[in-house]
Amino acid sequence: MEENATKEVLDYFRTNIFEAFSAYNAWKIIFLSKSETVVPKEMAEKYVEVQNYHKDFFITTERALLTNFVLLSLHSFDKRDDSFSLYKVDEPATEKFISDNKETIEQLIKLRHKLFAHRDHKLKITEFQIPSVEKLDTYFKNLIDFYNKKTQSLLSSTTLFTNAVEIKRDVESLLQNLYRGEKIRKLAISIEWEWEKNLKKACDVI
Repeated sequence: MEENATKEVLDYFRTNIFEAFSAYNAWKIIFLSKSETVVPKEMAEKYVEVQNYHKDFFITTERALLTNFVLLSLHSFDKRDDSFSLYKVDEPATEKFISDNKETIEQLIKLRHKLFAHRDHKLKITEFQIPSVEKLDTYFKNLIDFYNKKTQSLLSSTTLFTNAVEIKRDVESLLQNLYRGEKIRKLAISIEWEWEKNLKKACDVI
């Protein structure tokens, strides 16, 4: 493959992997923060409470992020002639990567084909399990390492994807601000109706 064409493919995958990994990390914090097996019970209750303030939004966002990272992360292994693919950079190495991460990739492909690309009416719920977070963490680490080995050898460069991890802090700040805002809103309503508009407040009766 020509150097310019190789660079074009790798440039695409830098953005592709960043977007997929960002969506994964955002999905992970929204999804897992509600679990008492991950965070303390009192914290899990707070995360559930906050997400219930705008329940439909968070359900839709969680689903959209899941769909996004599944679809984007599988672009790397598309064999179509008209698509960007790491096959076009190094087919033997890409085949080995797929073999080494076979279980996770097969689960993601099943999600893509049978749930996201269209809904298979014959599909049972046990057939479209999301890979565990441990497996997904490993998969993305391996994908980033694989990508950086290719860019190091072919372009003498590597990429840090730390901003894709830091998105978790952005989501955390969003949840905190929603929690803070709701508490302030409720306090303002309480002051208004229990005090300002109370006809028995001190200035009205003294």
